[in-house]
Amino acid sequence: MPICKDIQINNSCRLIVWNTTEPLGELLRNVHLTASELVRLNSFGSESRKIEFVATRCLVQFSLGQDVLIENNKHGKPHLINSDLNISISHTKSYVGILIGAKHSVALDMEYLSDRVNRIASRFLSQAELNNIEDENKMLHLYQHWCAKECLIKLYGKKDVHLIDELKITPFSSNDANFYGQVCRADFSETYTFQYIQFNNHLLVYSCKKKPIGIE
Repeated sequence: MPICKDIQINNSCRLIVWNTTEPLGELLRNVHLTASELVRLNSFGSESRKIEFVATRCLVQFSLGQDVLIENNKHGKPHLINSDLNISISHTKSYVGILIGAKHSVALDMEYLSDRVNRIASRFLSQAELNNIEDENKMLHLYQHWCAKECLIKLYGKKDVHLIDELKITPFSSNDANFYGQVCRADFSETYTFQYIQFNNHLLVYSCKKKPIGIE
C-alpha cells in the first residue's frame, strides 16, 4: 500500500492519500467487506469504480482498524461505524484520499489538473468569482475554487445546494496559504478555511473546522 501523503493537520485531524496501484483481486484479499458492501461492489459496472470502492475501505481499515466500516446517510455523506471520527473521502485517477478528525467538520476534494476546467468554469463560478481568477495561474486558481466548492457541499452535507448562488469563495490569490468560502442558505450559513496541496499534477483542497462544544 504506497501511502504518498500522511499528514497530521492538527491534534485531531489526519490526511492520508494512497496511490492505488494494486489490482482489484489483491485489494479484496486485504479488506473486510460486509455482505451489504459486497452487494454494492457487485452492482458497479466498471473495474475502476470497484477499485475506488474497495481501496477506500482498505485505506480506512489500514489506518483505523479492520472493524471500522463506512456507511452513507440518505444524502450520501459518509460516516464511520465503530469510530467517533468524522471522515471525508475523495478519489481521482489512481489516488484515494481520506481526511479524518475528531470533533471537527472535515472535507477533502482531489482533482487531476486538466484544461477542461476552462470550459466548465461558468457552471460553478459567479461572474464576480470569474473576475478574480488570475491569468498567470488560471488552471490552478480555477481548480482551487472548484475543489473548495466541492468541499463546501460535503461540509453542508446535502446536495441540493446551488453552486453559484449559495456557495461563495472569498477573493484570494492562488499562492495564498489559506483561503475562505461560505455556505449561504436561509437555513444554514457558515464560513470555512481551506488549505491546499499540489502533487503529481493533482490538487488537493481540505478544510478542518472545530465543532462547537456539544455538537459531534
